[in-house]
Amino acid sequence: MFDFLVQRAAISVVTLFVISMVVFTGVRMIPGDPARVLAGTDADAAGIDAIREKYGLNDPIPIQYLRWVGLALRGDLGHSIRTRESMIHTVATKLPITIELAFLALVIAVGIAIPAGVLAAVRRNTLWDMLASGASLGGVSIPNFWLGIMLILFFSVQLGWLPASGFVPIWESPLDNLRRMVMPAFVLGTALAAVLMRQTRNSMIEVMSADYIRTAYSKGLASRAVVFRHAIRNSLIPVVTILGLQMGALLSGAVVTEQIFVVPGFGRLIVESVFTRDYPLVQGVVLITASSYVLINLLVDVSYSLLNPRIRIGGAARES
Repeated sequence: MFDFLVQRAAISVVTLFVISMVVFTGVRMIPGDPARVLAGTDADAAGIDAIREKYGLNDPIPIQYLRWVGLALRGDLGHSIRTRESMIHTVATKLPITIELAFLALVIAVGIAIPAGVLAAVRRNTLWDMLASGASLGGVSIPNFWLGIMLILFFSVQLGWLPASGFVPIWESPLDNLRRMVMPAFVLGTALAAVLMRQTRNSMIEVMSADYIRTAYSKGLASRAVVFRHAIRNSLIPVVTILGLQMGALLSGAVVTEQIFVVPGFGRLIVESVFTRDYPLVQGVVLITASSYVLINLLVDVSYSLLNPRIRIGGAARES
């Protein structure tokens, strides 16, 4: 376990280093001058040059990169050119909102996908299987922006049950927070549920045809005991893999969803920072997002041994 974690940590560091170089270089290829955007349309050349000098934009790109990496290693991701706020403060304000949205979407996705996938596999080629497969195809096919607009029109405009947009912190009013987050969470969760349901169904069908499942039936165990005690746990291993990879889809989907529902989270922050050519903000946001991907993948690998004790992290089979 320890050797595996050390190896993965080393790979993660190299991955983040490569990502940081790509992001730092790619951001500076975005058309537009951040100094001119910050100074405004009426600024003269002297004012623009002063801004470039203040933020080190006149230095060669390798020097700018080394300075940024050195500050990042000390926990300083810089300050926003547009708002003058530190990245740490901005992330601490915006990231919890997107994490809450992703968590609610994950709860919705798992709550729909796992039961539907298990039911479709157990009752394969029946009406339940066809309904679950059709719902899964619809969930994958429907774009987030269209579903979000339809939910607003129905639940907010027609019925007036839920607010169309906005955000209320959970510590101020948990009920108002939930009323404003349930629709964007449902939009993100349904797309994820569609993918997880298909994977759960396919994995369950494969597990149900295994020898140890037939042995369990031959011993006289009830179908419910076979499914819940033996089949589901082993079938969740590939599902967890897909779930870990799809966590990135939640973040990318949040960009569109947060725009539609005017949720001031990480997704809207990415869009605003790109449009305003806010280099430090874009770099910090992408670096934090990449770090989240790496951490999620590590947790997915570690979870394998928890779902199936026969799997050793090191790759060797567990000795009896």
